[in-house]
Parts: sequence; structure tokens; C-alpha cells
Amino acid sequence: MKGIITVDVGTTSMRAILYDAVGEPLYMDQRQNGPEFFSDGRVEQDPLSWQQHLIQILASCREMADDRGIVPLCISVTAQRSSVFPVDRLGVPLHPAIMWQDIRSAAMAHALDSSNEWVYRKTGLKISPVFSAIKMTWLRKNRPDIWQHAHKLIGVQDWVLWLLTGRFVTDQSFGSRTNLLDLATRTWDPELLGLFEVPQHMLCELIAPGDVAGGLSASLAAATGLPDGLPVVSAGGDQQCAALGLGLFASEQAVTNTGTGSYILGHSNTPVWDAKMRVSCNVSAIPEAYIVEAAVLTSGAIYRWFKECLLGLQEADSSAFDAINQEAGLVGPGSNGLMLIPHFKGCGSPYWDPDARGVFYNLSLSTTRGEMARAILEGIAVELKESLALMEDLCGTVASVSVSGGMTKSALFNQIQSDVFERPVLRLSSDEASSRGAWIAAAVTIGLETSYASAFRRSTARDEAVVFKPNPVTRPVYQRQRERSRAIYHALAAPEIRELFK
Repeated sequence: MKGIITVDVGTTSMRAILYDAVGEPLYMDQRQNGPEFFSDGRVEQDPLSWQQHLIQILASCREMADDRGIVPLCISVTAQRSSVFPVDRLGVPLHPAIMWQDIRSAAMAHALDSSNEWVYRKTGLKISPVFSAIKMTWLRKNRPDIWQHAHKLIGVQDWVLWLLTGRFVTDQSFGSRTNLLDLATRTWDPELLGLFEVPQHMLCELIAPGDVAGGLSASLAAATGLPDGLPVVSAGGDQQCAALGLGLFASEQAVTNTGTGSYILGHSNTPVWDAKMRVSCNVSAIPEAYIVEAAVLTSGAIYRWFKECLLGLQEADSSAFDAINQEAGLVGPGSNGLMLIPHFKGCGSPYWDPDARGVFYNLSLSTTRGEMARAILEGIAVELKESLALMEDLCGTVASVSVSGGMTKSALFNQIQSDVFERPVLRLSSDEASSRGAWIAAAVTIGLETSYASAFRRSTARDEAVVFKPNPVTRPVYQRQRERSRAIYHALAAPEIRELFK
């Protein structure tokens, strides 16, 4: 029997899944591996932790493949995007990875505000500390000794591909999250490189998403027991692969993927630009296509923070979240007036404001933890609704939204999303959308499937969808929540208020 091994490097964990030839997951090995958050806005991680886990999870999948009589045809890799760290010529990391949530470069990003519109028209992205280029600028200006010895500036995906193949390559879907790639030509842009003062030779070679990045190196083959030279496919960014794994092939669809952060994605056959620069446009995991993307930078991370810091529940399994969801389900829509603004690490779409901060509003001595839990779920959904409305303005009416990610294991959250979005929400029984997308990309690349659509149908043939339908009774409640959320954000974003909290 033939199979594919996918590697999915998330923000808080790394996992490998062994799939058979029709996209059925047979085995998964997942290792928790989160970054370190600092009070000054830094978010860092040791790259060597990814190396250690990569070998372990691939060796584990190889053992299971041997037991099942599965012959892996390739390794397909997807990962988080926009994190950066320098390596020397031998691939040795010279600095901890500056993660995508890191905001140390916010002042540098603000200093380039006058170039925002020009950069957005080229890249589909505003200048933001979320994206890679300004992190690279920060390294050059603040770590000149390290910069001097750096051979390449790479992301998590690039590091994993280098570990697997010995080649410094990245695919265009990751390049489109850097502020350095021209969206129309899909190449590194000399003018953008000049603006951020990043030499092109320090960037990885670009390949198309879905391309073979190289063959498995002899050293990794020996460490994992997998065949030397096994093809390694760069499937695309984790959100691009999630869109593929949820069947996003037309503009009438949208998908949301909610993990550490939440993303809402739409499909387009051409680059899409918003006159007010509120949404991003990136290269899709599907060749020649694009995704329109809006982001809530913290969502699942807030629920985890609430569980651990406010409630003191440290259980590693899902039992603590089940208990919280049960209490939240006893609270009616609107959380009895309690509001959450989910800007715990700044605001993504539509304002792209790294200085924004999270807020619970309307707390009182009668507030319960169930109300707080429901307010978190509603606050995330309301933020996503703002982005969905923008996406419809740019790409056309969306008939339904497919959802995935850890938080969508909660039926309550899915119903809240449906009520806030005012349209049906579909959830497949498997929540491994990114890994399934990586399987789909690889299945087409190596010839198991003839198209992405056929690969999606085959891989989800046994995966029943649960449909959540909007309750019209909640419509005025959540319309009011959206109005209040906007008002709170704008009040707190006033310069005189921001000055008081510096």
C-alpha cells in the first residue's frame, strides 16, 4: 500500500500524520512545542526544538508505516508563517526564532507608514511586525554582530525543508507573507528589498507551492529510517493548506481556521487589493490562485489564557475546556452585556494595529466565569464577522463558511459563529484541515490524484459534515455587539488614551 507523511508545524505543536493513498489518516504523532512570550512584546522559540521533534515524529510515522505495510511516497510539509531567524552557511541558528506574534519591530513598522500603500499594492500586505521583512530589518539594526555572520534569513518552513533536504528553499505562499514578494510576478522584488534593506542573497530560493523541494538527505534518512532521496513537497503555508483541506475552490465559499489565532479566507483567481488595506492577499496553495485573508491574531490563545491564568485549570486534556464550554452554554447570547475585545497581541484585520490591547468591558461583581467564557467566544466571532463582511465586499457574497481548528471542537463556538456570521457553518468531523491540505497538495504532485478538487473529495468521502444554522432571534443581539465592539476599539485607539498607557 502507498501512503504520504505530512508534517504540520503549528505555533504550539508539531505533528506528523501518516495517510494512506486515499487520504485516510492512519496515525498521528504530535509534540507540544510552544514559543516563549515576554512582557515586552517579544515572542521567541529555539529552532533546535523543531529539529528534535521533526526526527522523532518522522521516525514514529515510519515505524507505523512499516507495521501497516505502507510505503511512503513522499513527505509533505506545511507550517506557520512569517517567523524569522538567521542561520550560518551550515544551517546553524544564530538567534532564537522571532515568531509571527512578536511586536518588537512595531516602532520600525510605524516609521515606514508613508510607504504602506505602495507596499500593499505590490505585496498584498500592509507593513506590519507580523510579517517577516520588518523583523529582518530589526535584526540588521539591532544585532549587527549576528547579521554579519548570517548566511540566510529563514522561516520555520524553510528550516524544516533545509533539515530534510539540505536546500535553502521556500515556496511562494510563504514568500507572500514577507512583504518582500511581488504578488503579480511571484518573485523577490528589488525595490522592496531596498526599502527593508534585505539583500536578496540572504533569502531562500523560491519555488511554487506544491513543488518538490528536494530529496530526503542521507542524514535524515538515517535518523528516521525513511528512504534516502524520498521526495519532500512544500505544500504551502498552514492557512493556505487549511483552505485547501476545507475545499476552498470558489469565491462563494469562505473558511475559518481557529487555533492560536483565527483566520478567515476567501478564494480568488486574481490578486485582490482593498483600497483601505484592511485584508491581505496571498499566494494560494493552488497554483495560479490567491487567497484573500483576514486575521484575528489571538483567539484560542485567549481561551487557553483564561483557562490557566484566570481559572487556574492546568489539565492538559480537553476536560477543562469541556467544563468551561458547559458553563458558557448556560449563558444567553450577548453574555449579559459583557464584551471581549480580543486584541491580546495587537489587532490584525481590519485595523492592523500592533498597539491595540485586549479588553473585557462591562465587568461587574455579578459577572460569572461562564459569562466571561461566552464573551471570549463571541468576541472572536464578532471580529471574524467584520472580516467576512470586508471579504464579501471584495470577492462577492459568501453562501456558507467551513470551519476548522482546535476551538471548533466546541459545538457552542460553531453555533455562535453561525449566528454571528448569519449563514450556515459547516464542520467536518476531522479538524486536521492543514494536514489534509498538505496531503491533497502532495497527492496531486506525485500523481495519486489528477486535481485538487478530486483529491479533496476523495480525502473527505468518509468525513461527515455537521451543519450549524443561524438562529434569526440572535441577529439584533450580535449586530449590537458588532457596533459596540467598533466603538470600544476606536475609543481606546484615541491618541490621548494611548498616550496615558505608554
